[in-house]
Amino acid sequence: MPSVVNRAPWGLVVLVATLIYVPVSAPAEGVPLPGLSTSASIVRDSNHVPHLCAGTERDAFVLLGYVHAEDRLFQMDSQRRKFSGDLAELVGPEALGSDVEFRSFGLRRSAEASWAAYVEGGLTSSTEALQAYADGVNAYLAENPLPPEYAALELTSARPWTVIDSLTILKGILLELSFDLSDLERSVAAAAYQEAGDRGGFDGMALLFDDVARFAPFDPTVSIPAAVPAAGQGRGSYTAPAPAVTKLARTTRDRLANVPSLARALRPEKRDVGSNWWLVDGAHSASGRAMLANDPHLGLGTPSTFHEAHLVVSADARCGLPEDPGGEATASTLDANGVALPGVPGLVQGCNQRICWGSTVNPVDVTDIYLETLVVDAESGVPTHTIFEGTPEPLTVLPQSFRTNQIGDGRLDHLEPVSVDPAEGGSTLLVPRRNGGPLLTTDLSAQPAVGLSVQYTGWSGSTEVEAFLGIMGAGSLAEFEDALEFFDTGSQNWAYADVDGNIAYVASGELPIREDLQELGAPDGGVPPFMIRDGAHDLRHEWAPVTQPQPHQSLGFEVLPASEMPRLVNPPSGYIVNANNDPAGATLDNDLLNQTRPGGGVLYLGTDYSSLRIGRIDRLLRDVLAEGQKATLGDMKRIQGNHQMLDAELLLPFLIKAFANGSAEGAPAELRALTAEPAIAEAVARLADWDFSTPTGLPQGYDPGDDPDRLPEPGAEEIRASVAATLWST
Repeated sequence: MPSVVNRAPWGLVVLVATLIYVPVSAPAEGVPLPGLSTSASIVRDSNHVPHLCAGTERDAFVLLGYVHAEDRLFQMDSQRRKFSGDLAELVGPEALGSDVEFRSFGLRRSAEASWAAYVEGGLTSSTEALQAYADGVNAYLAENPLPPEYAALELTSARPWTVIDSLTILKGILLELSFDLSDLERSVAAAAYQEAGDRGGFDGMALLFDDVARFAPFDPTVSIPAAVPAAGQGRGSYTAPAPAVTKLARTTRDRLANVPSLARALRPEKRDVGSNWWLVDGAHSASGRAMLANDPHLGLGTPSTFHEAHLVVSADARCGLPEDPGGEATASTLDANGVALPGVPGLVQGCNQRICWGSTVNPVDVTDIYLETLVVDAESGVPTHTIFEGTPEPLTVLPQSFRTNQIGDGRLDHLEPVSVDPAEGGSTLLVPRRNGGPLLTTDLSAQPAVGLSVQYTGWSGSTEVEAFLGIMGAGSLAEFEDALEFFDTGSQNWAYADVDGNIAYVASGELPIREDLQELGAPDGGVPPFMIRDGAHDLRHEWAPVTQPQPHQSLGFEVLPASEMPRLVNPPSGYIVNANNDPAGATLDNDLLNQTRPGGGVLYLGTDYSSLRIGRIDRLLRDVLAEGQKATLGDMKRIQGNHQMLDAELLLPFLIKAFANGSAEGAPAELRALTAEPAIAEAVARLADWDFSTPTGLPQGYDPGDDPDRLPEPGAEEIRASVAATLWST
């Protein structure tokens, strides 16, 4: 018989072939919930976090899909539409530009390839979880009113949920974390600096890469201090792109900058996202237990990127919570709590009864942009082939159709077709050689015609849901790392802690090997992977073919083995830190291409690491653990709430020294004039007396340690620090 959701007035859940979720004082009612094979229950605790208890894992994911739809349906629908390239059908014509770009990227195509990988790989746990999750979403959709956003958008329905929707959202989130278009910006800058150097008689490329846009971190703290690889022959000199390449790069950059999700990929250093974690092992904690502090501070949105949940699978399908009048549940085959991504089954960060895990993004370079030489059909004026090693290779042409929601005309569900010129996105041109990646831009007036294509590891089908499920059930580091073999796209720095006091750092994700770096030991033609590369193979810029396939590899090119990815277990220091930083010090000398792999070739990881957050956390942890002290939960909270600016701490001594030099005998007139200005003297005095903290200084402002329900009046010291922080930041 179908299970039924009973909304009873008493506030708890009991399910006997019946799912019960109860807001207090709600009238009793029955809602069909097909798909449950056994009893199941949902308990909402005092923070409204759902505890999902079922007799089978499949039923647990039905429940997860149901509560995600109940809490986040519009968010889920918006996400699947954005990444599928049909958001304009929901929110109107303003989203058409985004739709054109995401339809070109083909994340839904990649999601379909992922589903095939799950099915053909026999990953039944994942296929069942994905289908069960979709069943749960659709059970909610079938019998509940839509959220109020739909009425405002003059829509009366949301299309049923599918497994491809879940995989498209996952592909999209991973793309936002790992897709990198900074090759465009860097190539434009390199051409400008080279031209300026040619005119001014200096080395423009040296000015750019050794001074203005250095790769070396601001602070040299790394996660694995002893792991810096041996230096090789060095990068050599870089070559600026030709004018035709620069023109294409500038056109593409300017167009993509209008799509918010992609603008971040153009300037990764400007992203408003990032994450921290740190681990302390059991031997260095006051409790004798390992501790993990994880702060995945992705951009703040309403609602949040994450959704908290607790999943329990046990024979009696009871949660065993204090609120549960039935008492303790029987032994569980799964008992995990943490955060999920609405729209996707599985917990991405959390704890089970044996381990806890967290993550930060590992910004390795998994995207390359190529200059392609095109063959154009004389009759239609449409590109049909790219040239590789002098031979035409056919493009794949995908016609696209778009519709937009006509909001405000008083007609419900009024979607109108929109005509988009083939050259403007009405047709997607894919380059099979580029992992199925698209042509981003073309210049058909050039002789010969040219275009830019983008190759990205995420275009492949991949199996990250299998990793989520494996991690949720892992009971040891070995099982945890086995699960990570399925996490291929969107490289992560994973934090691991277990009940035995162990801690570990493991990096996952598939990083392509570039043929010139591996075989020549240097970028061919002086064009590194972080600038636009040659697609005709006049230079050896291809991703290398597979010779040593890795376990469960999804990318059809050679990738860096897991044994060469950053990894650290139970270090003598007793702690490990990561905050999107260079984990092993490959960038410390500002040369990304002078580290060697064990068997030869260049070890190239990426360009866009952070440094200041790990520097602050590491200093605070060293202070906590100094002279044999042991860390407490309170220490972890204080570190998490720290808001001191490390850049100010490192740079202010130079500023203060420069101010003092202004009054010294023989000081330059300009400096002497500056230091004589009262406002500048006051500003420097305030900065010199500052502890680098950044409190709000406002009665309405929340600062770490405040009671959010009764915000205190700021004291004089807090106001002084706020003024100094404002001076520094502006």
